[in-house]
Amino acid sequence: MSSEEPFFTPGRNSWATGGSATRTKTECYPVLQPLFLGTSSSLAKPSSPSSERVLLEVAAGFGEHVAYFAENTPTVKFQPTEAQNECVAGIADHAATAVHKNILPPQHLNVLAPAQWDAVLKASGPFDGIYMFNMLHISPWESTVFLFEQAQKVLKKSDTPGTAFLAVYGTFKRNGEFSGEGDRLFDLDLKRRDERWGIRDLESQIFPEAEKNGFKLKERHEMNYNNLLLVWTL
Repeated sequence: MSSEEPFFTPGRNSWATGGSATRTKTECYPVLQPLFLGTSSSLAKPSSPSSERVLLEVAAGFGEHVAYFAENTPTVKFQPTEAQNECVAGIADHAATAVHKNILPPQHLNVLAPAQWDAVLKASGPFDGIYMFNMLHISPWESTVFLFEQAQKVLKKSDTPGTAFLAVYGTFKRNGEFSGEGDRLFDLDLKRRDERWGIRDLESQIFPEAEKNGFKLKERHEMNYNNLLLVWTL
C-alpha cells in the first residue's frame, strides 16, 4: 500500500455530519476538560512541562467540537484535521472567528495516509493529546489500526510515561454483544452503506490494538445512547 495513495477515500459526509456534535460537545466536555488542561489524575506529570498545550482532533467534521472546546479552553491550542474538503472549509471558518485565536488552521488528514500524519506532525506537533468522535464505526477496520499506530508517533514523548492521552468517543460492542437492539440495527445499516464499516468490539479488537501500540486504558465513561468515552495514556 502506498503511503501517498490511501486505499480508503471517504465519500461526501460519510462521517462528518454535524448533527450529533451539538449534543456530544456539551456532554463530553466536563470529562475532557481536565485532560485538555493537563490536570487530570489520569495523566502523569512530565519532568519538563511544556509552556503551551496543543491538542489534535482527528475527523473533526464541520468543526463544532473544536469551536466549542477552544472557546471554553482558552489556554490550549487545538489542531483540527479532516479528510473531506467541504469539512476543512467549514473548520477554517471556525478558526477564523475563534474568540481566543487558539484554533490552528485545519489540516487534511486521512487516517490511512502516513504522509498526511507526518505533515500534521510537522505543522503543529508533537501533541499533548488526541481526541476523536464517532469515526471508528464509520470507516474500514484499517482506520482503527492506523489510528493507534500513528497516534503514538505524533504524541509528545516524555521521560515519564503516561503524560500524553488519546480519547475516543463512539459506540462499541462489549464482549461480542451489542449494547441494545438499536446498536444492532445501526450496525446493519452501516454494513448496508459500506460492508467495511461496523461497530467494533472492545475486548477482541479495540483493546488489543491499543495495547499493541503502548496505550494504557485509564478511563472508561458510559455516555448517553450506549456510547463510551475511552481514554488511554502513552
